[in-house]
Amino acid sequence: MEGNKYIILLLDDLSLEKKIKEVLSGNRDYKLLFSLDDAPLQDDSNAALVITTLLPSLGDNYNPLYEITRKFSWINILVITEPENSFRIFETFKAGANGFCLKSESAKEFAHHVDTMFKLGNSVSMSLLPLMVKNFQKKSIVEEVLTVKEINIAKELSAGLSYKMIGERVGISIDGVRFHIQKIYRKLEINSKGELIALFLSNKDSNMD
Repeated sequence: MEGNKYIILLLDDLSLEKKIKEVLSGNRDYKLLFSLDDAPLQDDSNAALVITTLLPSLGDNYNPLYEITRKFSWINILVITEPENSFRIFETFKAGANGFCLKSESAKEFAHHVDTMFKLGNSVSMSLLPLMVKNFQKKSIVEEVLTVKEINIAKELSAGLSYKMIGERVGISIDGVRFHIQKIYRKLEINSKGELIALFLSNKDSNMD
């Protein structure tokens, strides 16, 4: 049946929107919409997918993805974002997304994501699989190699607290915080705060909470 797959585009990038339209225009099964107000009512005969550049906001409780799933629980969400946001993949899934891909991917790769989302309900960029595997493998390592103080510092840092605030909470100086963070990075074999955030987001169900 023509037009039986609804795709709602919620994008803040005009060039990306043009690219997506070109990719999807050849498939007559897809019906493009540009507002959630036009989203189809829940119906087993209709499949619906939101393609968006929205990400959960850092530093506050606003979660646009949750707002979508709360109102339209039957709609899957594919987030497409910049490569530098790769470390936010776990956060994005926990916020309600079902798929995660990068703007840098080819038209063919993007078409595959859309097709997979409709067939399986989820899709992830192949380039991100090593990141996911690396973080899942470290699930038990965090508690094995870090001290209780280091885990607390890592949690505070991944939550966005400044060195000064972390120091006040754990009772050490700013230089002490820097020293412990360097030890944490070395023990976990990571090099940035982004990697630390991704690691902790992938382990929300562990005893680190």
